[in-house]
Amino acid sequence: MKNKTDKPNAQLVPNDNPNYLGFFEKHADVIASLIIIVTMLMGMFLFNMRVDEGGDDSTYITRAIDLFYNGTYPTYQGPLYPIFLAMFVGLFGANLLYLKFTSLALMLVSQFLFYRMLKGHVNIRLVLGVMGLMSINSWFLFFGSMTYSEALFMVVEYAFLALLLRFENKDDNGKATRGILGSLSPAALAVVAFLIRTVGLGFSIVGVAYLCIRKKYAKALMFLGSVIVLSLVWTGIRTVVWGDIKSDNKQLESLMQVHPYDESQGLETISGYAGRLVDNSNLYLSKHMMRMLGFRKAQDRGTNPLVTIILYSLFFFGAYKAWKKNRCLLLLAITSFVMLGLTFVVLQSLWDQARLIIPYFAIFLMIVLYGIFCLLKIVAGKKAHLVFMLVVILSGLMTFAQSVEKMDFHVLRENFSGDILYGYTPDWYNYLSICKEVYAQLPEGSYVACRKPNMARIYSGGHKFYGIYNFNTEDADELVDDLRNHKVTHVILASLRRDPLVPNGQVINTIHRYMNFINQKYPKTFIPYGMCGDENSEPAYLFAVDYDYVDAMRQGMADNNGGDANE
Repeated sequence: MKNKTDKPNAQLVPNDNPNYLGFFEKHADVIASLIIIVTMLMGMFLFNMRVDEGGDDSTYITRAIDLFYNGTYPTYQGPLYPIFLAMFVGLFGANLLYLKFTSLALMLVSQFLFYRMLKGHVNIRLVLGVMGLMSINSWFLFFGSMTYSEALFMVVEYAFLALLLRFENKDDNGKATRGILGSLSPAALAVVAFLIRTVGLGFSIVGVAYLCIRKKYAKALMFLGSVIVLSLVWTGIRTVVWGDIKSDNKQLESLMQVHPYDESQGLETISGYAGRLVDNSNLYLSKHMMRMLGFRKAQDRGTNPLVTIILYSLFFFGAYKAWKKNRCLLLLAITSFVMLGLTFVVLQSLWDQARLIIPYFAIFLMIVLYGIFCLLKIVAGKKAHLVFMLVVILSGLMTFAQSVEKMDFHVLRENFSGDILYGYTPDWYNYLSICKEVYAQLPEGSYVACRKPNMARIYSGGHKFYGIYNFNTEDADELVDDLRNHKVTHVILASLRRDPLVPNGQVINTIHRYMNFINQKYPKTFIPYGMCGDENSEPAYLFAVDYDYVDAMRQGMADNNGGDANE
């Protein structure tokens, strides 16, 4: 049942006739189906068989493997996506191709839900236009072949928004029990969103804010109460199955720090959070958003505060018009405001990853485009729809050009033919090649340390690696003892680029520094064992750790000093 404030056909049509039925209105279902098919085809053309260098996708897979085979509860990041993947690990094993295809399937489901959620509530031309832009957008389709949580999160997001609209509009005849039961489904999805990604907590805020703005205060209380009860139910189930989980808030705690990997810098201040909002707004709107829309080159890295201000202005103008005319667009505006606001305030600007706003890209774009059209109505009158269509078509053409540029059928063919590392830059190819073969060449019982242990595990057939992400001391004895305590026998030293696009010799040097501090005191601790690549092709090295040498050096120091060598 439509709400009286919904005017889906009152805008974006040539003659402003609310009852106008043109080509798009008559054939909306067919066009939407074709767009979803285009999404599938473009997803296949842009399919990436490799594990992403960012590392989170391999982390999700390894946690799914540990959950299925060992019953280990996935902590730090949201647990629900690894739980989802674990079902497919159970069906197909840790098959990278099958796991990646689940993401493409989820992307198609999200497109379908997006259409069903908005059909009949928002002008179909706007809906189909946004769907069309997304169907050819390489930034969006990237997540159709990556085991990141974005695709699942979008499915839950659109289902949540649809159920919230239905709950708000449903007449419960004054019966509290019926209202509470109606609140359970959107509340359950709000809890599920939080269990997929920590920022999913914002859906609970969205639900309460929207219902209060709509003056449905009793339903807002019902929804909030249901979220609290269902959260407690989940906590009880988790405790029964996995026991007391101590590290549930580890990721949240890292976000409250000035630097996520350096506790010594302390907790963030109020002014620090304000600074994050400004910095992230510029990064994600003037850089990432404009690249996604095709108006900036994919390689452009600069920010433009003026563009940020313009996008914010168009968004808030569109949100204001939505508040006056259409409750569904109003909900999308509230969702964009809350979710992007939380993202910009909570995340440190050093993350700077387009994936963090991908789940809200379509709904934010809906409001911005709506704001553009409403503004054009004031400026251009009846010609507004023509100018609007030109803007959308221009964005589509530039977005499609970016996508075509990223297609590489040769790499796809090589990957499907068996060379699963083909397409990586030399630094990653050499690193993952040595990870892939290392355990086959080493004695049984060996344990290898490296910088990206989860990626190494995926390509080594499931062998575990010890990850060295950071360290808080320069003391050689503490560092070497840490390796010994974790039973590390070998270390991989890679040449991973600090800037992925620039092979200038500047590399991620965490392990270089780690080994250097040890070498300064014990110069023969690491024995060269193997190498992949050559000196001119960003090689990866394998070293054995000689603890006997370290012990002999310590004993000699102790004998010379007449005491403990570690004093």
